[in-house]
Amino acid sequence: MREIIVIGAGLSGLTVAYNLRKRGIFCKILEAQDRIGGRIQTVFGKAGTPMEMGATWFGDVHVHLLKLLQELEIGFFKQKEEGIALFETMSFEPPHQYYIPASESSSYRVQGGTSSLISALAKYVREENIILNTHILEISEDNDQLILMDQNGKENLCHHLVVAMPPRIFSYGIKVHPELPREASEILQNVQTWMSGSVKFAVEYASPFWREKGFSGNVYSQSGLATEIYDHTDFEESKFALKGFLNGSASHFSPEERKKRVVQQLVQYYGQEAAEFLSYSDKIWDDKYIKSPQDGFLLPHQNNGHQVFNGSFMGGKLFLCGAETAKTYGGYMDGAVKAANVVSENLFSQIL
Repeated sequence: MREIIVIGAGLSGLTVAYNLRKRGIFCKILEAQDRIGGRIQTVFGKAGTPMEMGATWFGDVHVHLLKLLQELEIGFFKQKEEGIALFETMSFEPPHQYYIPASESSSYRVQGGTSSLISALAKYVREENIILNTHILEISEDNDQLILMDQNGKENLCHHLVVAMPPRIFSYGIKVHPELPREASEILQNVQTWMSGSVKFAVEYASPFWREKGFSGNVYSQSGLATEIYDHTDFEESKFALKGFLNGSASHFSPEERKKRVVQQLVQYYGQEAAEFLSYSDKIWDDKYIKSPQDGFLLPHQNNGHQVFNGSFMGGKLFLCGAETAKTYGGYMDGAVKAANVVSENLFSQIL
C-alpha cells in the first residue's frame, strides 16, 4: 500500500483525508499546531455559547461545503439580520439607522459552531491518524518516496504528499529538495492568505437585549475599534453573543484594552446593558501558521486559484491544496472543500 501523508489538519486537509477514507484509504495527517481546524476555531463562552474566532458564514452558492455538511448530517441555520442596523461614520455623531427585512438574509452558520464540522471530519478519519505538534521543516525526494523532516529531526516517509496549508506559508516555511520550479515558487510567495492579520471578537450575554430593542445586531463603523458587528445567537436561541471584526490597530492594544474599548462601543450603541457581559474573546490571526514574516501588501485573494495549483510536483508525488488553491471562492470554506475534492480525484487517478 502506498503511504499518503497530509500536512495540515484544517478543513481542506481533513476533507482530503475524508475523501480518501470513503474509498477505504487511510492517511496520516501531520499538524504543526496543538489543535486541529486551521482557520476554523470555535470557542465557548461562560454560558457555553459557541463563538467563532475564525471562519463563520457561508451561503447558497457554496455548494461544495453544503454537500459536505449534508453528508456528515451537520445542521446549519440562517444568520439573523432582521431589525435596525447601524452605520457609523464619525464618533461624534449618532450612527445612521436603517432597517433590514428578514428576507434579505442569505448567510448561514453551522449549528453548534463551525468546529463541529472539523470534529466530525476528524472522527471519520480516526483521530489517531492525526498527529499534532508536528512542524514539517523540510521535504526531500528519495527515488519513489518523499522524506519529511519535522522540528525534532524525525523523518516521515510517504509516496504521496498533500500540502494543505496557505501557499505563502508553505513557500517560506518549508524547504523543498529539489526546489519547485521557479515560476511556481514565485506564485506561491505571492498568494494572499485569507484572514491573515484579521482580528475577530465575540462578547457573550445572558440575553439578546439588542433584539428586544428592535436592533438586528448589525453595525458598520468607520470610527470605532470594532468595524463590523453581528448577532451571534446560537441555533436554539438560548445562548447569545455579538460578534465581529476589529480594525488593524487592535493588535497594538492589550487584550484587556481591546475588551474595554469594544464593550464601550457596544454601550454607546445599545445602552448600559451591553456592559453586563458574561465573557469576551478575541483572536488576532497573525501567528506563524497564517501570517508570513515576509507579508507585504497583497490584494485580497491575489493569485487564489492560480493555474500552478492544477497539477502536481516531484513526479506526481506532491500536491498543493487549501482554500487559496481553489478556482472559485478562494479563501473561503467552500474553496477549501472544493480544492480538497480536486486534489482527492487527482490522487485517486494515481493510486487506484
